[in-house]
Amino acid sequence: MRLIARLKTLTAAALVALAGLAAASLPAASLPATALPTSAQEAPARSGFDVTAERIDGTWSLETRADGTYLLFNEDFSTASGPDLKVFLSPQEVTDVRDRTATRNAVKLGALKRTSGAQEYRLPDGIDLSAFRSLLIHCERYSHFWGGAAL
Repeated sequence: MRLIARLKTLTAAALVALAGLAAASLPAASLPATALPTSAQEAPARSGFDVTAERIDGTWSLETRADGTYLLFNEDFSTASGPDLKVFLSPQEVTDVRDRTATRNAVKLGALKRTSGAQEYRLPDGIDLSAFRSLLIHCERYSHFWGGAAL
């Protein structure tokens, strides 16, 4: 039974990764080039989540506005419900993240606002996106890595 569940998770992760690769070949969303650090300017907006321990579907992007930079979970975003889910930027590669180390040196953007639909998280002023490698959703109460995406 556990093997079947693990195979389903791996299959879903592979499909999400393929979707992310396909989206990366599409033109990037329009991000003002002057407002983001160089590494973020060069990276196209991503779609999908690369690694998921729990169900996470949908797309996300970064957007720069006059008042700062925002992480956006788009209208198609959805995930399984869980207690104490938080959104982080992490210096770890998403493939290296583990339950208990997920938040090490990470910056918390806030509590996950909803398990589905559009939502946004303002990045702290002066944050250097080049210092981060991944976007994470993590259950703080139980130190459980929910899933994430490479930045």
